[in-house]
Amino acid sequence: MSGKRKVSGFVMISVLFVGLCFAAFPQLSQSSLVKASSILPDSNAEYADGTIVSTSSFLNVWYDWINVSDTQIINYALYTPTDYDYPVPIANLLGQHLHLADGSEVFVASALDGMEVYRDVNGDGIPQANFTSGESEILYFMYSNMSDGYNMAPIQKFTQNDTVHYQWSLTYENVYTYLQNATSHLGVAVRVKLDHFTLSYDFSVNGNVSNLKTNFDIGKTKDIQTFDAATQSYVNSTEFSFDGLSLSLLYATATYASKPYTTSVNGEPYNSTTTQDLAVEAEAAQVTVDGAKAYDFMFGGEYTLYTEEGSQTQAAQIETYQAKAEAAAIDSLPIKLYGPTVKGISFFTKQLNLTDLFGGSWPNVNTSYNASSLVYRICFPVWDGNQIVHDPVYVGYLGSATIPEFPAAAIAVGLLAATAAVLTTTKAQGWKAAKKTGQLLQGGF
Repeated sequence: MSGKRKVSGFVMISVLFVGLCFAAFPQLSQSSLVKASSILPDSNAEYADGTIVSTSSFLNVWYDWINVSDTQIINYALYTPTDYDYPVPIANLLGQHLHLADGSEVFVASALDGMEVYRDVNGDGIPQANFTSGESEILYFMYSNMSDGYNMAPIQKFTQNDTVHYQWSLTYENVYTYLQNATSHLGVAVRVKLDHFTLSYDFSVNGNVSNLKTNFDIGKTKDIQTFDAATQSYVNSTEFSFDGLSLSLLYATATYASKPYTTSVNGEPYNSTTTQDLAVEAEAAQVTVDGAKAYDFMFGGEYTLYTEEGSQTQAAQIETYQAKAEAAAIDSLPIKLYGPTVKGISFFTKQLNLTDLFGGSWPNVNTSYNASSLVYRICFPVWDGNQIVHDPVYVGYLGSATIPEFPAAAIAVGLLAATAAVLTTTKAQGWKAAKKTGQLLQGGF
């Protein structure tokens, strides 16, 4: 093992979390703020960041935690220590727990489970796919499991227009991605790097409404390689191009509630596991608990496309387009390629003990696509392999909105743990061995 360079994979976009909406109605506590957790060492702090060290695995978990005003935010990212020699799948997950006005509770999570490259043949902006019949506008499933480096910005608290905001981010540099044919098991057809991939978040509470803004910045494609059957190796390619191709981000949602809940799309009841409509263009989706509005997914809006990078002497060339979204049926997923399990959730099952995190009695997390009642895609009809910046918003409705007072010492401890930690790893050069660097930033954005 000493002759090998360290290889590490931070766990990122292949799975930002899973989406599973089940009919599970646990008996939950009525406390506005959660009790102390054995998973998170500072769960009763207002906000905190840190590392959960596994005693049974080489994988460690970085967490971001916010605990204010009848709601909690949890964000996990998986990474490997410096003495681990192999890459791991990239995975990152995000969830929100809310106390509603009638005293009920709900946990909602949204997950980016992968990227897809499609050709918008019919011009409606969204990918039409039926993997049961084999007809699909989706050409490739795009997954990643390594990056050359990363920078983590811990949670920063500030006030803007009398509203308290919490911001944090994670940037992956030189992300290694792999394009697999979406309709066959022919292996990886194309290897390509993304210049970077940044996930940044802005959380705020205004009155009885919480807003969780998720911004992603997907870097430009580069270093394209295709598989050469003659030499059985990957070679640099000038022939393969993303020109004319579109990009979609595949999400699923996870919901648990103390009372019966339903999901809807555009105001109509919807369930990805039972619907006959393979793709429904979506403006908004919603979770209601016992008939009361609990959570909104706000789709659409503009995205920014960087067609030319900027320099010291020339401004970047940018264009703006309208993002699209679709609610997707299970039949529109290449389950034979993906498998029935939402990738990456299994890494966090120990950290997703909802009873430990939020009190009460919650069921275990189910990792099957067949348990997800809302699967959706965010779509960028114009892409061509260029850099994209977009920011969907998730809205939660609370029972109250009192920002509690926290002891200064508790906040100081959380900040000290966050700003003192530096995560560094190394991994292979090029497609095989490269020095990987990691840094925890002191500032925000």
